[in-house]
Amino acid sequence: MDRIKKLFIYLFARIKCLVLSPIAKLKYGKKPVWLVCERGTDARDNGYHMFRYLRKEHPEIEAWYVITRDSVDLKKISDLGNIAFRGSLNHWLLYIRTKMILTAFQPFFCPSSSHRFYQDIIKKNRQRIVFLQHGVIAVDLPLYYQERAKFDLFICGAKPEFDYVSSHFHYTRGEVRYTGLARFDALHQFTVKRQILIMPTYRKWLRNLTEQEFAQSEYAERWNHLLQHPMLTEIAEKYKVEIIFYPHQLMQHFIGLFSSQSPHIIIADNRHYDVQPLLKDSALLVTDHSSVHFDFAYMKKPVLYYQFDEEQVYKNHNARGYFDFDKMGFGEKIQNEEELLRLIAEYASKDFQIKPAFAQRIEGFFPLHDTHNCERIYQEIMNDFGQEK
Repeated sequence: MDRIKKLFIYLFARIKCLVLSPIAKLKYGKKPVWLVCERGTDARDNGYHMFRYLRKEHPEIEAWYVITRDSVDLKKISDLGNIAFRGSLNHWLLYIRTKMILTAFQPFFCPSSSHRFYQDIIKKNRQRIVFLQHGVIAVDLPLYYQERAKFDLFICGAKPEFDYVSSHFHYTRGEVRYTGLARFDALHQFTVKRQILIMPTYRKWLRNLTEQEFAQSEYAERWNHLLQHPMLTEIAEKYKVEIIFYPHQLMQHFIGLFSSQSPHIIIADNRHYDVQPLLKDSALLVTDHSSVHFDFAYMKKPVLYYQFDEEQVYKNHNARGYFDFDKMGFGEKIQNEEELLRLIAEYASKDFQIKPAFAQRIEGFFPLHDTHNCERIYQEIMNDFGQEK
């Protein structure tokens, strides 16, 4: 039954494409249309920052941003113009005619849920896909290997990441480029508050559990125990800091299962809080394996890694890559709660100063450290594909 449903979706997309092709050609046939996208529901990541750059610095490029009508980030795109509401007639027309797709995720830029349709259009129209990424890669991700993803440009945010992707992801024609991530441009001007951000990433084996099952998981129990620990409240009160707990996007549907009685600890949901402002405002990041630690370190601020389920993560979530937290990490790696609380208190008592050894690691990891990341990405695109019609 599932195969029949997928076939129906594919055939419907193909028929719709054939019917709309003449209209799309009439409306956008000679225009250099670029589609920019993230998850299709938000505007907070590399897609948004690249789109903002294009609209402000290169208005000659007809760039459109794919987003849903009910997105909480809609105003950010409305202020820039050129919205392609996901699944709308205009989205279909743009997708049929576009030659350039810039995406932070895959394949939410497509108006159809049929992967076969998406592959057909790419092959027929010779669409170029620039993978902007949504975080510095630290682990092995076969999903992004050349034979599966087929990216025309693969953007990297750090030099060791570039070396790893270039040598392990089967790209052999120079598709991988080290430019820095688009969102890094916005990480140079910020005011740090007396704020600690706790931001664990998701676990593949937990995403589809019931609330009751999730509440009984080690993940939920460990993070809740930390949030409810008297010493965490004492640290907040003694050092006058606010603590924000913001679980990963894919864990947000379990947000109601996390709690704290402390007025100094906020359980933050993704409708009211945006990741980048939280990262910029915070003085210390407590995470586990989340790639947000790269953004935080890029701003030269201290990180703590609470990795109580390290072996299970590498067994059931992602395979190990090049990044060794013990030798390359930008802060201490901890597996027990008492040590974590001790280190949080230590950093708070010293005004969250990063330790010299970790600061040195950061400098070596990000040799490109400026506000020209979007510009470099644009130049790489134009150097490779600027003359294509």
